[in-house]
Amino acid sequence: MKKILEQQKIYYNNELQEFVYSLECKYKFRDLTNRYHNLVNFSENAETPFLNWFRYREGFSGKLIKELIIDSGAQKDEIILDPFSGSGTTPVVAVLNGYNGLGIDVNPLSTFIANVKMSKFSYDELCICRNMAKDILNLPSKCADKADKYNDIRKYFTDKNYTDLCSLRDYIDTISNPRIRDIFLTAFLCIIESSSNRRRDGNGLKTVKTKINDVKEYFYMKLLDIVKDLEQSSKGSLGQGLCITGSAINLHDIFMREYSETNKKVGTIIFSPPYPNSFDYFESYKLELVFGGFSKDISGIKTFRDQAVRSFVGVKSQETCDHYIDLFADEIEKAIPLKESETGKKDSRTRKVPNMIKGYFADMKEAIRQCGLCLEKGKKVYIVIDQSAYVGVIIPTDLLLAYISESVGFNVASITECRKARTSTQQLKKYPYLKNVLRESIVELIKK
Repeated sequence: MKKILEQQKIYYNNELQEFVYSLECKYKFRDLTNRYHNLVNFSENAETPFLNWFRYREGFSGKLIKELIIDSGAQKDEIILDPFSGSGTTPVVAVLNGYNGLGIDVNPLSTFIANVKMSKFSYDELCICRNMAKDILNLPSKCADKADKYNDIRKYFTDKNYTDLCSLRDYIDTISNPRIRDIFLTAFLCIIESSSNRRRDGNGLKTVKTKINDVKEYFYMKLLDIVKDLEQSSKGSLGQGLCITGSAINLHDIFMREYSETNKKVGTIIFSPPYPNSFDYFESYKLELVFGGFSKDISGIKTFRDQAVRSFVGVKSQETCDHYIDLFADEIEKAIPLKESETGKKDSRTRKVPNMIKGYFADMKEAIRQCGLCLEKGKKVYIVIDQSAYVGVIIPTDLLLAYISESVGFNVASITECRKARTSTQQLKKYPYLKNVLRESIVELIKK
């Protein structure tokens, strides 16, 4: 990005151009694209026990977490903390490698699955699961009911798959042992997307015809895979792990509530927050949230969305955040009329982006400050983050998070480029300079 800033003017505002260039010159950059290219996304987890149970598009590789934990110098009796734990990769990898793991996420679906991954089950409990699994194949299908409590999401499934899923859900509710029930419910949650006619993609769900013709058989195989992984981990020496449903904005309070009496220290903090890409991540997981009983219906998901970092459009108004963040918002604001004059259409969605940008960085500043409250001097934070662009305006998120981190008690050790980031075909066609500029990075911070 430094090179393109030297070659051409990419921001209308001269002060903004000079500010971004100064940050590019200020921080230490490392190019580890050959090493980390495939580790900053979920693809590496496809064949990895535990991490491949549930397809979580925003996740990153367990190998990356293991490397960063070692790099941090964290001790085995310390806590590996993730305030945006998502699918639980950070705390799960920590626990499987003998550390203590703590994850926090606003999505109760994510924290539920992560807690099952980190639990140690007895031989007898897992034998019961295997024996009960056989009952699933002979489970009678539930008759269709217009008053069914999951009707809100019925249209996303074939009739047969929907009724079979309802039968499985009813069966799971009859399991009296809560630990056994949690394993069955986890397997159920992990098959919902593939059993539907939708796939997580971009800002929500796209229509894709399901390939699953026998939901019960599919569930049976998923359950056995999960039990197999739990059998292996329960034989080993695990750390202690916990995931809590809550907001990163309340990170320190949550940490103190759970650990103030144990005197445990945080060894390092590793996380990938929502990217400022205007995506509503909850839209991608609405089927599981409703079918899993975390939300009564789709409209009820708003409760969780209101606690999330403001990375999507339509968020509450943020009048001001920081002078330079405001300049980025103004830059987008000024570019929108030009786009609308060219297309002849009002772009209502992009008009909401400047406010989203202000809200996002205001929230992230507080989240990073909260991280500092949990850490002792010299301890590290690693942030995996993607740059984005709107109407040709580059939002250098890694630089901006580094910049605001310095204002809340951190030194910036380095910014590591992991791979080139992508943007829409429409933007690339109009703004060709974006092709090789945007990047996905790891921002490494050290508590002052």
